[in-house]
Amino acid sequence: MKKGHSSNNTKIFVEKEKYLEIIGFTSYAYFTGQITKYSGMAGGRMRTLGEYLENFIYGRIAEEAFKLFLENELGLQTLTEVDVADFYQGTYLPDIVALEKGSNFIPLNFWIDVKEVRRDQKWLLVSASSVRDRSYDAYVAVWVGLPEEHVIWLIKNVPEVKKKMSKDWLKRVNKITNNINKIPCEIRGFASWNDISAVVDARHSKSKKVKTDAEEFIIKKFGANGSFYFDGNTPLYDPDDPSWKGAKVGENIGFALRRLEQSSNWDELASLITKNKRIIPKVNLKRRKKNGAIYKTYKLPTKYDNFTDCRNAYQTYFEDQLDAIRKNIGRIKRVASWFTQPL
Repeated sequence: MKKGHSSNNTKIFVEKEKYLEIIGFTSYAYFTGQITKYSGMAGGRMRTLGEYLENFIYGRIAEEAFKLFLENELGLQTLTEVDVADFYQGTYLPDIVALEKGSNFIPLNFWIDVKEVRRDQKWLLVSASSVRDRSYDAYVAVWVGLPEEHVIWLIKNVPEVKKKMSKDWLKRVNKITNNINKIPCEIRGFASWNDISAVVDARHSKSKKVKTDAEEFIIKKFGANGSFYFDGNTPLYDPDDPSWKGAKVGENIGFALRRLEQSSNWDELASLITKNKRIIPKVNLKRRKKNGAIYKTYKLPTKYDNFTDCRNAYQTYFEDQLDAIRKNIGRIKRVASWFTQPL
């Protein structure tokens, strides 16, 4: 493991080959009905494959970039779901799936949520509802430099289309080729569950001592106004530039990205990953509505009905699927392209 988080190179390049594999993975999930095609944001209609790719490709590249960062800078060999030998299911799962230990890859109990952020974004935002219902042990912010018009590069590689393109069109497309061959990314920082819970306690704890301790903790780590519990009525702001005002956001726990970069101790995160132990508290799998009815936080196969902790249930479901993949294929790590996966 490399010494000193300040010396880590947070600039990462994701190769074109992985970009194409991500397209293969998401296309497979779409073709085989492994994902929800319904979109509430699109008036309740079914999403097209193009929409699904565009919605998910940036996040998948962010996961790959963080995986490469763990390997290059922290000496940790890990896998994302794109790297796994077969498809597995679940609506509450880690983005970094497995850690190499000896000659094997073991499932991670320390769950990381990799969140893609845009270049002009000033905050890492974690929705309060997801913190309550699907908590993660750490949240990592990654900027992805995939050009917004990246799809034209794919279109150009259709022979019939390329023959029709004028020199002006080809020149425009060629400008983005370098950023497709090596997609620039930057690891912006991370917040652990302890950071998340401190922001929540500073805002909502009924204990004066807990509230005061939490406030002191987040100020010491992120500086004044470097973290904030947005309640849905407060606009985004820049703690280093009082003149900047952003839009209002929903209920979110927020960390100013510049402060997050300064506070992130990557050796500490590497240690937590290596220890491979969950740090979040219990998340109830079954809850009671106001009318007394019981409902499940997430749907799982009936064999997991006896679990009371949502995270334990999904951890077991996740590990059972990886074990099945290892038994059926002989390994967890993928060697073939997703474009060869039987449909």
